[in-house]
Amino acid sequence: MKYLFIIPLLLTTYFVTVAQGDAVEPDDVLWQELSMRRYSADSTAGAVIIFDNGSSTLASVGARALTYKRNVKIKIFRKDAFDEWANVALLVERGAFSKLKGVTYNLENGRVVKSEIDDNSIFKKRFNKHIDEIKFTLPQVKEGSVIEYSYAIKGDGLPPWQFQYSIPVIRSEYTVDVPVAFILRHSITGLLSPQLLEKKGVRKWTLNNVPAFKAEPLMPNESDYVSAISFLYSLGTWDGINSRMLHDENFWGTINGFPFLKKEAQEVTAKLTDPKQKIIAIQHYIKNHFTWDGTEDIYAADNLKDNFIRKAGTAADINLAMASMLHKAGIRVEMVLLSTRGNGFVRMDYPTTRQFNYTICVAYADTTAYLLDATEKHLPWNVLPKRCLNGVGLVVSDKGYTWIDVNTKVKSRTVVTADVTLNGQGDLQGRLTYTRQGYAAYEMRDDFARKGKTPYMEDFVKNRPWSVLKSEFQNLDDVEKPAIETHEILIKQHGNDAGGFIYIDPFIALKEEENPFKVDQRKFSIDFVVLNEKVYLTNITIPDGYLVDEIPKTLVLTLPDNKGKFTYATSQIGNRLTVVSNIHINERVFMPDEYPILKEFYNRIVAKQAEQIVLKKK
Repeated sequence: MKYLFIIPLLLTTYFVTVAQGDAVEPDDVLWQELSMRRYSADSTAGAVIIFDNGSSTLASVGARALTYKRNVKIKIFRKDAFDEWANVALLVERGAFSKLKGVTYNLENGRVVKSEIDDNSIFKKRFNKHIDEIKFTLPQVKEGSVIEYSYAIKGDGLPPWQFQYSIPVIRSEYTVDVPVAFILRHSITGLLSPQLLEKKGVRKWTLNNVPAFKAEPLMPNESDYVSAISFLYSLGTWDGINSRMLHDENFWGTINGFPFLKKEAQEVTAKLTDPKQKIIAIQHYIKNHFTWDGTEDIYAADNLKDNFIRKAGTAADINLAMASMLHKAGIRVEMVLLSTRGNGFVRMDYPTTRQFNYTICVAYADTTAYLLDATEKHLPWNVLPKRCLNGVGLVVSDKGYTWIDVNTKVKSRTVVTADVTLNGQGDLQGRLTYTRQGYAAYEMRDDFARKGKTPYMEDFVKNRPWSVLKSEFQNLDDVEKPAIETHEILIKQHGNDAGGFIYIDPFIALKEEENPFKVDQRKFSIDFVVLNEKVYLTNITIPDGYLVDEIPKTLVLTLPDNKGKFTYATSQIGNRLTVVSNIHINERVFMPDEYPILKEFYNRIVAKQAEQIVLKKK
């Protein structure tokens, strides 16, 4: 499933349908499209967008005065393209008229068969307070099909346009017929430059033969890097937005309103005097009372009490309810508008709330500000979800707006300790302990809670030649402490016996099996999201009758400015071998010009961790 286009408008339900399987007389162009077996400019592509045409026209001044139209035709080559391109999802504002048409063309027994979309293939559901998600599926799609769909929407805002996708585009064009006075400025992103043709105030941007966008490992949100154009269709200011949010009943009105939350706040903080402890207690209460429904939003529900009673809500419902309780407990609060990592970076020079899709809370204990989110039950109290860590946020306050860096000092830290004994047949047996902190602990707890113990353990040993004899879990319900899991394990024939020698891989777990960075050059920045640390320590007791013939040498690697460090050390005391590996990533974002040295850093880690210990029979 692919959100082909995200627009600040609405898609509702007026659909034209016909009987399926009608034969039609095709033109020469359609015959050529149906006869295509691959796209010559990119033979690896599972599909190609033949054309993608869009237009926005402002015919008058007033509500819903702008008409947006889009027409897309796609050639499908392989089955693996069906799900992403024959199933379409749109995020659009509700409240405007629109229409949708869709058709699939197939060659069957020398005839072109046309199948049109019907109502049963179209679904609409609430995405958040102002946005609906519309999904539709093109019918009878096969390898070799040509699909085409179009829709028209009435709205207020001038939508952006995306020229580039994960498959090639033969031709993409976007026409804007809006008086110049209504467009303050536009912004073009990506590495490609569309051609602009302007005639009598009508502007058309065109890109031909657009290559597929190739995502790179650990890159920020793709939408910030694909070739696209966006518009500021507003003369607003951040001061104006701050004022408007303060007067919005579904935003700041939630903090001042809903008096039933005052009683809840009083009960939760009844025995507390320290402001910080009050903040922790209220956030803990909200986390345990509400379940996040997965919806990202900046406005709370009209009747928050209903959500409170059913104990579920959007991110805005949850975080504004928390802010309201904090406010009623005498804690100074502000709200921060965010664009999540999946929604793209915030443009500080574009004053519009359409950039934001999430809100968190700022709570003050004396002069210390704490950024709070209560959607994730398995995160420590003052740690934000990774989706929130996307640069800057707009602080909405009765003291005026400000910008704030939304970041974290919390790491993802995993320590694995193995204490095992090797026998003469190459079997390892002993104890393996995982200690996780920060985001690593959150991910483990969340995984365990979603699956349950038995499926979690099934996945733990999947594709591993392990027998787990006993397992113990600690602190899973106390998110302020490290999450610890300990396993008694037996690994048959872990050591390879070869003519009086035993070759041992000292890494039972936490091994970098391959370099995540494979291409020679990097176009985009590398974003680890949070700082990372992986520590592996193993003690191996070797069997009687063997001595160490070869052991990996100590190695220390350091990236420039200490942005990363790898240490590897081995030692031997009697029949006991110790191997320690430690990988630190001390910088969240690396620029493309730093890529070669980062790639080599991981090359050497992978090579070092692949080295084996060699034992020789006496």
